[in-house]
Amino acid sequence: MQNYSYFLSLQIWHPNIDPSFITKRLGMKPEHANMFGTQRRTPKGRLLEGVYRESYWVADPFERGEYLSTDDLLEDAVAEVFDVLTPHTQFLLMLREQGARLYLKASSFGKRNYALELSPQWMLRCAGLGLSFVHDVYP
Repeated sequence: MQNYSYFLSLQIWHPNIDPSFITKRLGMKPEHANMFGTQRRTPKGRLLEGVYRESYWVADPFERGEYLSTDDLLEDAVAEVFDVLTPHTQFLLMLREQGARLYLKASSFGKRNYALELSPQWMLRCAGLGLSFVHDVYP
């Protein structure tokens, strides 16, 4: 068993969509959301110079936080995200056509080397949803 931990997030950047529309359509609570053209702010709410150049929305798909590979392999947890997103395929592809960037991001942490197996079927499901898969690896 390869031991590592990880976090998952679904991230959407769109030229100008209202992030609340994404929330409503996907039925996921965002951790962060910013609307195109609104005043920039720090995570604590302090105003910054300028406005957001695009809308941003990010959610933990299951509001779970940290996963352990001894409980759920990353590949299996992401397959569950695919299952949840599949009914929203047309919406996700529409966002992509409008110029959005859609990322399913995994940030993983481990003390030793570990490997992920991304099968052709797994990659086809990701592509079929219009998602790019981003994997950040941290020691």
